[in-house]
Amino acid sequence: MIITAFFDGLLIFFSFILAYYFRFKVMLFITPTSVPLLEQYLNILIFILLVWLAIFKLVGLYENKRSGALVDEIALLLGGVTIGSLILVGLLFLYRELWFSRLVIVNAWWIAFLLLSFSRIVLLLAIRLGHSLGIGVKNTLILGAGEIGQALAYKMQKDKALGYHVVGFLADAPIAAGKKYHGLPVLGGLALVKEVIQRDRVAVVIIAGSETSTEKILDIITECERFGVEFRIVPGILELIASRVDIDELAGVPLIAVSEIRLKGLNALVKRVTDIILCLFWLVLFSPLLLAFAVLIKLTSPGPVLFFQERVGMDEKHFLMFKFRSMVKDADKMISELEPFSETEGHLFKMKADPRITPLGRFMRRYSIDELPQLFNVLIGQMSMVGPRPPLPREVVKYNTWQKKRLRVRPGITGPWQVSGRSLLPFEDMVRLDIFYIENWSLWLDLKLLLKTVPVVLLGRGAY
Repeated sequence: MIITAFFDGLLIFFSFILAYYFRFKVMLFITPTSVPLLEQYLNILIFILLVWLAIFKLVGLYENKRSGALVDEIALLLGGVTIGSLILVGLLFLYRELWFSRLVIVNAWWIAFLLLSFSRIVLLLAIRLGHSLGIGVKNTLILGAGEIGQALAYKMQKDKALGYHVVGFLADAPIAAGKKYHGLPVLGGLALVKEVIQRDRVAVVIIAGSETSTEKILDIITECERFGVEFRIVPGILELIASRVDIDELAGVPLIAVSEIRLKGLNALVKRVTDIILCLFWLVLFSPLLLAFAVLIKLTSPGPVLFFQERVGMDEKHFLMFKFRSMVKDADKMISELEPFSETEGHLFKMKADPRITPLGRFMRRYSIDELPQLFNVLIGQMSMVGPRPPLPREVVKYNTWQKKRLRVRPGITGPWQVSGRSLLPFEDMVRLDIFYIENWSLWLDLKLLLKTVPVVLLGRGAY
């Protein structure tokens, strides 16, 4: 934290020097009454540095950050720099004798934000590169060898830049004894936690199974605290709705009440208006691309340009979802023959080498171009820009009651499933992410998911 604050201070100092030269040496079209000496600015810069660093601390920039929280970090930077600049502008009005140029403050605002954001991006890339080379990697033990634990291990192994090295699993289930998942062994039962932590120098323990009792979890937490080991737990459904829990009382008896989901009333209206604005913008921007691929589809394979598929939307209402046709004509009639070859757990059907996909369709799917016509679904109110994945009717028939919670809001073109693995995600993991999104919705969360979608689409991660 001290090192980060030190470098932030240097960049803030440099930003104000650049802002001074930009104002008095570049912006010559705005002629100042007099040009103050740079030394005069240097005298007050120490005060500015202390104020800005204190603000950065207050907004949470120097707290321990979760991995992958770059978007949140940059948002906090924007807030900190903006508050610091507004305080300086306020001082100019309170103390008339303060000669600081307002244009210098404006220039320092955007220069500091750019420099500090760039430094965060470079630092993140350096950390990820170090992790890829085995530097700063944390030995990780996963408790639970079920579907969720296996999915976590797979993702950590596949992306070394995350900074985790999985040493193996611990599980009490007899079916898991002596087995290997993704090349990682089940080391024994949960009673061996202490032994494995010491032997393999474990730095992170993750509980990824619902079969562990509360008492056992508390024991494991105590052991982790004793050895200075980080402890994480994959939340269950009850933990996910904890943000909406209110404490009430009836006749002196304490009661726990769960409030309505956030996407209701005014919040739902704000989200809908935002969807319409974004949708119109993207339709105008992508209109040449839509036209070009419509022509290519017609020229490369027989059949219609668009594919209309029945999906289940908000409140279990069925609608036709628009997509560019990426498969051969009448591909739906082949689903019963191919269903035994599905490579996705749960109620979803996915095949990497699906024989129904055309060569152009494979390209469109890789970069999500086939999804662009869904902008019209958003425009007419059947979908949202961000939300849960719209399921097929045959998938919904197999849902449990709690899984239907993901149908309480409009489905989205993108969402937590898209930025977290897309086709690689197990069904239970996808539902968990969707419910977390519904319980914690905000415009900022929508913006973050939209921003995270860009690199996922450009790199074609998890799409097939």
